[in-house]
Amino acid sequence: MAKHSAQGVAALVSVVALLACGSTGPQGPAGPPSDRSKIYCNLINQALDDSHLTVTAYCNSKADLPWTGTCDGQGPQGLYLEVSEPVSWGDASTPAGWQCTWVPYNAVPSGFSAGAEICCYNMGGT
Repeated sequence: MAKHSAQGVAALVSVVALLACGSTGPQGPAGPPSDRSKIYCNLINQALDDSHLTVTAYCNSKADLPWTGTCDGQGPQGLYLEVSEPVSWGDASTPAGWQCTWVPYNAVPSGFSAGAEICCYNMGGT
């Protein structure tokens, strides 16, 4: 039985070697952007009150690729961060954004400011 397994492996290696000796195929797709100097971040800080508890930061251009996003601001007693999510990352007709929404579980404290940050790759478009 071991003899048959060795012959099968040898045959498989021969077939793979023959297939690998063909001509060079077409150029594959470009990889992800690699010039880190084109990455920038936008941080939007805003004062929040009971009528305005959402902050959204956007890329500079609809052509720019969103990289990552985050919410900034330690909510005081009475608020918690409920939403930290991408906005329009799949819609090429508008700049991508990052949205942060705080929700009160008591009265909204006064004087609370928070921020949303998005980092994007500048693709050179408008």
